[in-house]
Amino acid sequence: MRKRPVIAAIALCIIAAVGSGAAYYKWKYPYGWSHCCIIGMAMALQEYAEADGGRYPAGESSPEASLSLLYKSNYMDAGTLRGMTVPESTSSRILQGGGLLAPESCGWQYVEGLTEADDPRIALLYCKQALGHNGQRMNGGRQVVFAGTGDIQWISGDRWPTFLKEQKELLLARSDRARAGMPLVTGQIELPDGRRLDQVDGPWTMREESHGSNGSGSSTSSSSGGIRRSDLVWYRAPTENGSVTRTLSFSNLTSEPVTVIFTNGVPDVTNIVFRMRSAP
Repeated sequence: MRKRPVIAAIALCIIAAVGSGAAYYKWKYPYGWSHCCIIGMAMALQEYAEADGGRYPAGESSPEASLSLLYKSNYMDAGTLRGMTVPESTSSRILQGGGLLAPESCGWQYVEGLTEADDPRIALLYCKQALGHNGQRMNGGRQVVFAGTGDIQWISGDRWPTFLKEQKELLLARSDRARAGMPLVTGQIELPDGRRLDQVDGPWTMREESHGSNGSGSSTSSSSGGIRRSDLVWYRAPTENGSVTRTLSFSNLTSEPVTVIFTNGVPDVTNIVFRMRSAP
């Protein structure tokens, strides 16, 4: 006869534990678990800018609406564009219906009007709420995507108020070149027949050698997707004081080495030409 009270007590304990777990989950993930990857957002924003002359999405009725251009240009899906605080069904219904996101239907804080020429300390994107990578509650901190480079940094909660103050100062100090999205150095390709291009289809390789006050180094970059305008420009100085020499190769052609000298971050030339010759 005593079994019933014991069973009832156990059942109450289980119910309490389940309720406690559910309450903790709700507290830990106030908007539910999600994986609206900020890394993917950073990559999409960079790809958009590279295809749009160095400019990030802009020109719509709100920053969130401009961010929606990533969806219209097939750089990002609706489920990620919603951010961590908006149901996926909401963003999908709006974007798939041909509309644009609004402040209440997008959880990303997006700074509209920036370009790849901007100071890389300026924030481009972060979550409107202090949430972690999977939507978990954080102590005021969050990940931030920065302009120009697409780098991502974690800004802690105790530093957040200072960070926002610094951002206001950096935005006020933007240069005319940054506002216009103008490269620091622009490159072109000159073919053996004299034609000049700023993009070429097919695989290519760029070899680079640098010499500066902090030492020397060399690197090689390549792609099978063709040379784009963004591959031939610098939006900021790769070295404060020193020289950078680049040699471009594609098909059976190799360029003459092109050298740019930087003094206090200022290049000695603003336009360079990769003069291609038949490879030996």
